[in-house]
Amino acid sequence: MAKNDRILAIDIGATSIKLCEFEYDAAGTMSLSVFAYREYEEELSEDTRMGVVAGLLRQMLAESGSRARKTLLSMSGQSVLLRFGKIPYGNYDRKQIKQLAEFEARRNIPFAIDEVIWDYQLIAGDDPEAVDVMSVVIKDSIVEQFTSAVSSVGLEPILVDVAPVCCYNTARANDLGKDECVAVLNIGGRSTNLIFVEGERFFARTIPIAGYSITQQIAKEFGIGFPEAEELKRHHGFVSLGGAYAEPGSETAASVSKIIRNVMARLHGEISRSISIYKAQQKGSAPAKMYLTGGSSILTYCDLFFSEKLGIPVEYFNPFPVVNILPGVDRQRLGEVAHMFSETIGLGLRFGVACPIEVSLLPKDIRRQQMLSAKKPYFVAAMLSVLVLLATVWIGLSTRADATEYCAKQLETVRGQYEPNLNKIEQMNSSAQQMDAQCKKLTDLLMQRTVWPMLLNELYRLKPDDLWLTSIKPIFGEVAPYEPSSIGPTSISGSPEESLFSSQDSGMMFGGGDPGMGGGGSPGVIGQMVKIGGLNVEGMYVVPGKGASEFTELPEPVFPFSVPPPAAPASEEPGQGQVAQQPGVGSPEILFLERLRSSRLFSADAKMTALKLFKQNPDFKNAGNFTMQIKLEFPLEFMQYGNR
Repeated sequence: MAKNDRILAIDIGATSIKLCEFEYDAAGTMSLSVFAYREYEEELSEDTRMGVVAGLLRQMLAESGSRARKTLLSMSGQSVLLRFGKIPYGNYDRKQIKQLAEFEARRNIPFAIDEVIWDYQLIAGDDPEAVDVMSVVIKDSIVEQFTSAVSSVGLEPILVDVAPVCCYNTARANDLGKDECVAVLNIGGRSTNLIFVEGERFFARTIPIAGYSITQQIAKEFGIGFPEAEELKRHHGFVSLGGAYAEPGSETAASVSKIIRNVMARLHGEISRSISIYKAQQKGSAPAKMYLTGGSSILTYCDLFFSEKLGIPVEYFNPFPVVNILPGVDRQRLGEVAHMFSETIGLGLRFGVACPIEVSLLPKDIRRQQMLSAKKPYFVAAMLSVLVLLATVWIGLSTRADATEYCAKQLETVRGQYEPNLNKIEQMNSSAQQMDAQCKKLTDLLMQRTVWPMLLNELYRLKPDDLWLTSIKPIFGEVAPYEPSSIGPTSISGSPEESLFSSQDSGMMFGGGDPGMGGGGSPGVIGQMVKIGGLNVEGMYVVPGKGASEFTELPEPVFPFSVPPPAAPASEEPGQGQVAQQPGVGSPEILFLERLRSSRLFSADAKMTALKLFKQNPDFKNAGNFTMQIKLEFPLEFMQYGNR
């Protein structure tokens, strides 16, 4: 509880409204700062109750100067159904007890369960086999109308209780029924609440006989309207004692007192019946004392009447000993109406201390709003935590950014010191790269120098002994397949100019030879990649005869890498007197061609490594000339840096 909390306790009765403003200090002491009492100026109905209550509350708040906004409400016992039952003892959890209490309430509710607001309370008793349960039921439309009326004047309803329960809590707070059974008779405008207080036990009955019943009977007996009958009751009304007591001098007063006595006798009959029910059903004791409270209880001789009828002491109930009355309160006026504020005192106790009976009949919408309001501090705390977290992260990032910026400036300073050295290193690196490129060029040139001796060694290794090479020229670019239109015998006496070269052979296919290799010119663009795909080889051979050299073994190859020697081709021994009119199986150039195709350095494709020309040498009858196209298995590529 916060220090100096203020709440407003409002008892909305059937004929009047009672209002008290209480203040609570840190110790929980309840102090009365404002009170007000007003009767309705018109009858309450289902259609008018909200407007009448809201208008009257607005006037009372303005006149009293109340500053509290949190409001506790009490509903009249006439609007509420109180039912008492028993639940057998058992090992029940809270959910099961609620289900049993709901079942007990359903048995006694004359309305659909979804049309009412209800609550229950377990009450300790002396029965060893069962526990008493009290069910409180009220129509939700009534509660919603009254809470809406309270909200419309700027108040915040936080609790809805019922008048009999509030009166019981007030009696318990004033130590009534602590050692004996007492009855509290609250005679209101439309109904009377009879409450039994006996230790922890609680029992109450609502009796539909009260001040309105007296007014109604007076109006009937005198044949007058209700306002006139109410006026007679207030000015001439008292409870006639009868018997040896003298009659009043006024005939009207005597008649009114008798009417009141008759109504009170009916009320006494209901009280006696209620005592019997309490003793039989609740196993309670007969009340040893009765306390009167409520607006209609102040009729003259009312206490004497019930004392004589019940045979027990009867006195008026003062609910204010548990309340500290502040100096600004009009004590004289409060003393005149103190008998009507037992319910409002009980409401105030519900806010300050734990009470024996605590029920709540708030509508679901208001309860939902209260739950959200109760969670608001947690929401605010969560939001603040998030904001603190974000602020911490932001501060951390800002600090980190500042540190990073500082380090960047330091590094920039250091970099400025070493920037000249970096430029020198980059220049030296660029020079080194240029030198490395020159070294690669020189390496390529040296590698080219080693390739050609390897190729020449392979050519001369594969060459038969009776065959000579007269010309070796490179073929630049790709080697085209050789497909002559016809290869027929060439006359020994053919002229040297006869040739099987095509125009493509003499042009683009063979190109110009490398001057270093004895050929013509090569591509002369400086810095151009040059590819050599094959060789164009010319030579002479001796016409083979018996015992020719094609059967001689080849020497082992001399290469930087291992190349297995080709198998010697099988050939038939040529006959005596053969002439080289066409390439025979055993002729030296064919043997040379087959050896070339079996080498790993030259292509084995017959169309790529092929014999292109063979004819008799014009100068030697036992010799012939030949021209071959040889494709390299691994073409040579190199950068041409200039004509050699």
